[in-house]
Amino acid sequence: MLAPRLGAVSEQQPSPEPADFDAADREVLPASVRRAPKFAAFIATGVIVGGVLGLILGLVLPNSTGVGRGTVALLVASGFIVLGVVVGGVVAVLLDRGTPRELKAMKQAEAEAEQRDAGPDETQA
Repeated sequence: MLAPRLGAVSEQQPSPEPADFDAADREVLPASVRRAPKFAAFIATGVIVGGVLGLILGLVLPNSTGVGRGTVALLVASGFIVLGVVVGGVVAVLLDRGTPRELKAMKQAEAEAEQRDAGPDETQA
């Protein structure tokens, strides 16, 4: 079985019109950027920092238990990982709470700019 052959462009087909860039400039839609933190990144950072800090503390601090130093280090690291997850999540939530205020300020600035651009004749009507 033969594969279908793509034909060459014939002269009967019209050439595509060039893009009208001026029309695209007139149809600009306003957009606002939401600058929210990535929660997964903050939590992952908390896991890494907590784990490393827990391992270091578990290995460096004196061990008064009957189990090995490695076991104590892993237990302390797991506790610090949980603590790191909580701290990372809280930091992300606190940073996210500031986002609505930032958007409100941006919208207010846009409204003021529109009033300035409108001119005195349109604002009095």
